[in-house]
Amino acid sequence: MDASTLPDQNTRILQIYNVYRLALAIILLLSFLSGANTTQLGNHNPPLFLYTTLAYLGFSLLVLFLLRPEQSSRARQRLLSTLFIIDILSVALLTYSSRGVLSGLGLLHLVTIAAGSILIAGRMSTFLAAIASIAIIYSEVYLSFTRNVPGNQYVQSGLLGALLFATSLYLQTLAERMRRSALLAARQASDILSLEQLNQLIIARMRTGILVLGQEDNVVTANDAANQMLALQAKDDSIDYAASTLVLPQALLENLNRWKTNKTKRPPTFSVHKSGPQIQASFTYLTPEPESSVLVFLEDSSHLIQRVKQLKLASLGRLTASIAHEIRNPLGAISHATQLLAEDSQLSPADHRLLEIIMNHSARVNHIIEDVLHMSRHKQVRTQRINLHDWLTDYVDVYREAHQLNGDILIDIQPRSTEIRVITNQLEQILNNLVENGLRYSEKKTGKASLQLKGGISDRNNNDIPVLHVIDDGPGIDETTEEHLFEPFHTTEATGTGLGLYISKELCEANQAQLSYKRTTEGKSCFSIHFAHPDRNID
Repeated sequence: MDASTLPDQNTRILQIYNVYRLALAIILLLSFLSGANTTQLGNHNPPLFLYTTLAYLGFSLLVLFLLRPEQSSRARQRLLSTLFIIDILSVALLTYSSRGVLSGLGLLHLVTIAAGSILIAGRMSTFLAAIASIAIIYSEVYLSFTRNVPGNQYVQSGLLGALLFATSLYLQTLAERMRRSALLAARQASDILSLEQLNQLIIARMRTGILVLGQEDNVVTANDAANQMLALQAKDDSIDYAASTLVLPQALLENLNRWKTNKTKRPPTFSVHKSGPQIQASFTYLTPEPESSVLVFLEDSSHLIQRVKQLKLASLGRLTASIAHEIRNPLGAISHATQLLAEDSQLSPADHRLLEIIMNHSARVNHIIEDVLHMSRHKQVRTQRINLHDWLTDYVDVYREAHQLNGDILIDIQPRSTEIRVITNQLEQILNNLVENGLRYSEKKTGKASLQLKGGISDRNNNDIPVLHVIDDGPGIDETTEEHLFEPFHTTEATGTGLGLYISKELCEANQAQLSYKRTTEGKSCFSIHFAHPDRNID
């Protein structure tokens, strides 16, 4: 450890020693002034004892008030060494003026040497012990030659010097161990703090949502993923988004209550809002006590749903391929036989009408087979990150040319930098169904085929996710039909198959998107596709 810088523990020791120095000076001065005739203090040289005590008192006051704790914590080894040398010389003069080691004042060197050994690292503390020993022995020698004092105290002086060296060496070893322990503790504390910060960073950036709930089901802490999944908001629209002010969704509370009732049963998935992801929650107690806090893990099951959808589409593709071979051949034979019968000039009008019905329904069955096959064909299994506005512009140009469209398809994407991650040929199939329906119903109502593709970034429920609205000018969908809107084979058209919207919804979910229907404030029909965030979409 750098000797020029004291740790907090040594700072406190130095403060205590400074107070000790001041108290010692005051006690010696008061004892001398009140009992000069009854004590041995200063009995050899009273003026020297008095002046030394007064000087030592002033020095103690100066050190105590001028050396602040923050200053002493940065004091250099040389400054501390100087202070301790002054202490040793002061005690040596006091001992000399009181007839040497016989007065017992020499034992005060032990406190100084002990403090110096703790506060000063290295050889300097041993040097202090040497100075104190020399001062003790020199004062005894000087007394024996100048004051006719018997020189029978050399042994005591030598023993006291040896005691000072032993104290210095022992406390140096002890202080070094303390310093190493302090360094190790500081290093471990720093490592623990770094690990804690690392854990907090990992938890904050995890895709798994993590919640800690108190005994009253209040939010103790939540990471960013949990906030995004649950769209947590503060109570009463407060601007204080502390964890304790956040409100849990009712669906999560219901799952929590189910888990508390039966911990072996896996809670069902839930969604916070209509276009939000399906969330799977799992619960556990932080401690074995049932009354402890509850740890909640939230998993976005969108990627699992996507895998299931892809597997389902693949299975459906294999199934429909075999069905096509089995159905298309007899269906083709029926259509061909019907066409041959229709060429017979001897058939009555009623027979021609029956043949026409057979042809129409054969065509409808063939259309259903084509739709199912088209849904199951998805060669592109990897998603692509695309700019929504640019891709829609190219799509509309191709659609106009392919369908010889004379109507208007307006594109309004704000901001234009909006990006999505999808399987593009499946998105094209989705829009083909939605755009074709929208143009047809708009033309029925207004006489002009037109619709609007409007989208951008949605801040709904504090989730910045891309969205695309397909808005047409048609009459809209009544509430009864809306309930069955995305069911397979449900249609209001005599020539429809009822698979268009069902296929569109299935393909949206396979791309981690949500397809929904609503009316605009103007009463127009609006199909909305809420895409997954392009940075969180999983292939």
